[in-house]
Amino acid sequence: MTRPTAWLARDATLPNRDALLDEAAVPQILRCLDPSGTADITGCHCTRVNYQVGKSVRAVFHVEIDRRPHVVAARMFRPGRTDAYRAMRLDTQPEDGLYTVAHAAAIDTTFWLFPHDRKIATLGSVTEPNEQVMSLVSKSWKTTRLAAYAPEKSATLACLDANHQPVAYAKIAASYQAERDHGTYLQLRSRLEARGTPLVLPAPLAYSSQLRTLWLEALAGRRLVEPTNAAAAADLRRLGGAVAVFHDLRAPDVPRFDRFNPERLSAAAAILGYVRPDVAARAERLVSRLADSAHSARCDLVCLHGDLHPKNAIVIGDAVGLIDVEDVASGPSAADLGSLLAGLAYLRCAGDLSEARYVELAEAFLGGYARRRILPDHTSIAWHAAAALFLERAVRAVTRIRPLGLMHLPELIAEAERLLTEGLEIA
Repeated sequence: MTRPTAWLARDATLPNRDALLDEAAVPQILRCLDPSGTADITGCHCTRVNYQVGKSVRAVFHVEIDRRPHVVAARMFRPGRTDAYRAMRLDTQPEDGLYTVAHAAAIDTTFWLFPHDRKIATLGSVTEPNEQVMSLVSKSWKTTRLAAYAPEKSATLACLDANHQPVAYAKIAASYQAERDHGTYLQLRSRLEARGTPLVLPAPLAYSSQLRTLWLEALAGRRLVEPTNAAAAADLRRLGGAVAVFHDLRAPDVPRFDRFNPERLSAAAAILGYVRPDVAARAERLVSRLADSAHSARCDLVCLHGDLHPKNAIVIGDAVGLIDVEDVASGPSAADLGSLLAGLAYLRCAGDLSEARYVELAEAFLGGYARRRILPDHTSIAWHAAAALFLERAVRAVTRIRPLGLMHLPELIAEAERLLTEGLEIA
């Protein structure tokens, strides 16, 4: 199997990038967590990467160490950053036979054994239920399961009952994101009608400023099916209606949407070109076209969700619950719509969706939206879809090391160019 980094040029400032992201080689490196250096490490699987080109690499690995499952976070710096390592206060005493933090000098990388984290200081305090929090969240909370983890930023834990069903979700943040999310949920829910709406938002159950943790209601439903599923059209129609309602909510304290500002697009093109010189010129040309045609993207300002994809949508009967408000912002309505369409176009470029299926799903989503709210101009939707296809799909294929996107970068950029030239090919 081809390693994902095989589609990237060498990063001269991070010469050990590929070694860290080689799942076959990592078990040997992770023996630095074992005082004896002889641990049996198997089943290594990299579940998340945050690659800051020329700066650092963060990664999450799920492994078995002596037949016990563990989650390990990694942070690679540029060579010679020994001052950063000294500041990490490396433990000298192991816990349960393993170091909780260890440095692999050979690849300039430090590893943390979950729930230890370089910046999320309170993570270990909320991984198990305690009486104080259970009284606020649920008395039926028995165990926890890690649902999502972004090292040095945030973690989401599923709070499970005796039947291993979620009764709540806890979001723990390194900074004040959990506090901001708490305020955003309260503002959005205060403006959401109680009945007859196609949109559901989870209720905040508790918030602790001391623990920097927000507990949210676990919505009873199912995940939105993937676009390749036969039932996807019906689900996307429901999602369109939910997004339309979301757009008419208000959250006064959220920031303005600036993801597609010319400066950010230009910086992204430079990053892409550094490790994928084969598409550098086309990326620069695309960014120039986006800047020149930005005036055509203007449309009504709304409350944007900012991160629309199937994992953030839960089908509850005929309604859809939207979760994760970290990227909620005030911005053009076409930004959310274009982002969702870019996700479908990504699958089409990779060969996972046919042209006819893409059109069917796009029309279902936009049709569901149009039943509740007037659509922005198709030119604006097409511009935002092109920008999202570039920044959210092509560039993130690099920064998140996504093999499918890395394989099809030329096609993704070509599709973004086509959207600017020809617009949407849907009714």
